[in-house]
Amino acid sequence: MKKWTIVLALVFSILLFIPTKVLAVDYTIEHTKIDAFLQENGDVQVKEQHTYQFDGDFNGITRTLIPKEHSLIENVQAFENNQSLKIKQEENLYKIYRGGSDETITIDLSYTIDNGMEIYTDLGQFYWPFFDSSNESTYENMDIYIHPPQSTDDVLAIGYDEAEGTVQSTKDGMVHFALGEVESEENGDIRVAYDATLFPSATVIEGKTIRDDITAEIEAYEKKMAAYENRQDFLRGFAPYVVGAFAVSLLILLITAWRKRRAILWEVARNSIQHSRLPNQEMSLPATILYMKSMAANGDLLSAALLDLVRKGLVERKNEREFVVVNHSTDYHHEELFIQWLFYKIGKDGRFSLDTLETYTKDKKNHQSYHDHFSKWYKAIKAEIKEHSLVDQKVTLRWTVALGSLLLIAFTILFGVHDLFMWMFFSILLSGFLFIFALIYQPRTLKGARIKYYWDQFSSHYHNMDTKQWNEWMTDEQMQAVIYAIGTNNKGMLKKNETLLHNIPTANDGFHSTSNNDIIFLMLIASTISSNFQEADNTVSAATGGSSVSGGGAGVGGGGGGSGAF
Repeated sequence: MKKWTIVLALVFSILLFIPTKVLAVDYTIEHTKIDAFLQENGDVQVKEQHTYQFDGDFNGITRTLIPKEHSLIENVQAFENNQSLKIKQEENLYKIYRGGSDETITIDLSYTIDNGMEIYTDLGQFYWPFFDSSNESTYENMDIYIHPPQSTDDVLAIGYDEAEGTVQSTKDGMVHFALGEVESEENGDIRVAYDATLFPSATVIEGKTIRDDITAEIEAYEKKMAAYENRQDFLRGFAPYVVGAFAVSLLILLITAWRKRRAILWEVARNSIQHSRLPNQEMSLPATILYMKSMAANGDLLSAALLDLVRKGLVERKNEREFVVVNHSTDYHHEELFIQWLFYKIGKDGRFSLDTLETYTKDKKNHQSYHDHFSKWYKAIKAEIKEHSLVDQKVTLRWTVALGSLLLIAFTILFGVHDLFMWMFFSILLSGFLFIFALIYQPRTLKGARIKYYWDQFSSHYHNMDTKQWNEWMTDEQMQAVIYAIGTNNKGMLKKNETLLHNIPTANDGFHSTSNNDIIFLMLIASTISSNFQEADNTVSAATGGSSVSGGGAGVGGGGGGSGAF
């Protein structure tokens, strides 16, 4: 007995913690038809027909019926093919039991709204919300029909919210509200009024009339619709000019930008020579690498920055994993920050090793400090790039285009509100293109284009360089080329480095032995340094959270309702 108690407790616990969505029934309410038959005594007999399509197992459907003040829902019954179904009531929620799986079913409901009408001296009105904002389901297609006690031509009808503009009066006084699709959590009250003489046995609210109020509301709605149609006609004629003007403007912007870019590239190519040799260094190597790759700082850039300090003689390698500062005469602010960070924050007394880096980043207390120093160093490199004015910000043009994009969004909303969906689509498309243009358009200056052109030329010719050409270079040029390949992670250049590595004279050859050994060292340990920096960055990024850088009755009079399934 104790064993079964434990098992049941475990099962109950598991069910308790299963997400609600897992247990939810998958269904669609394909069609809902509601017929309300107004009675002479002021009651309303309602018949509803709901067609559900279920995907998976189900136990039945639900219908929430919330009465208005001074009214009452009575005698709720459910049928399928004239066969009575079990109903369980929980306050205003009615559960209709009809289980199955993967079926389309049609359920008929009937009930009486006791005192559902309001009878005034001149008119009797049925003012009712068959659903309200507490409804959790979408009705794919809803039709509501109001039937008077007798045939009549004297009828006033109006709908609100989702029911607005859906009135289709027919002969004999029956009113059809063709709502179509009704989204969940929406209100939609219907209001129909007939001459009070049609309800002789109902209780009359003496001394008060409502015809003028309803007529005024209908007239106000008709005026609103007339104004809406006038605006729609105006916008339909105006839309081609608006969309056309913005389309032409975008085309002019793109053509102008393309022509200016071609002119700058032509000027750079005209004044350049084939760069098989290393371009003149106009910026530091880390800044050049970052500018050429337009990337976020990563292990390759960190590795290149460290090896560049070795090249410049500011840092000396002790072995494959350890480095020491030998000179503090830096040329750039980011070099100073880099040395302070690596050799005095992570390392100690001017000494840094990859083992120290691993130990430092494994301690969670150091993660924020790592992130902060990393960001300062990265921003300092970007500041150096900015000082050289390599891109034209085009601030005035970009702001103008951005404001134009916002103006077009305003037209997009107007087109959508007035059901001009084709023009709304074109407006959204153009607005998006304009916004993207304003966001990213920063053309290279002549200097920026020249630097990119020279380094691109160098990279493409580097692949075809033979050993003789390589050996004719100064050692510093060779080291810059190797570091550039490492920092940009240029696969072709890195592969070429491997080829050159086998042909570099070593100490045993007696030719540039020390310098050549330095180059060999750079090539051999580059991947190790990059992977260590990348692992450190990933560790910190994971810790810092990013890269280093039931219905209440919302209808009229408190009434309402909704539909669902279980």
